[in-house]
Amino acid sequence: MKKASKITGAALGGVAVGLALAFILCAATSVIAISTASLATLPGLFTATAGTENGALALEFQPNFAGIVVVIALSVLVSVVMAVRSSSPSPGPSGHN
Repeated sequence: MKKASKITGAALGGVAVGLALAFILCAATSVIAISTASLATLPGLFTATAGTENGALALEFQPNFAGIVVVIALSVLVSVVMAVRSSSPSPGPSGHN
């Protein structure tokens, strides 16, 4: 039971980290688009274009939800693998359990 809760916790943590990472990448792409006043693309994840509308700064963006899901899934996978590997018994000094 302890191992299952550790894996579940790692998966939920991976989802949180993946969402945060996707948000940071999209925000960075938007900042680049605004600062260069041109198209900024993070292939497979996000595209942003800066412009003006009625004299005010405007940002148009097109997220790729499949790419965002891939980032989240990879983050979950890494978190779960790390949790499983850390819960397995480590070999002693002689290399045997």
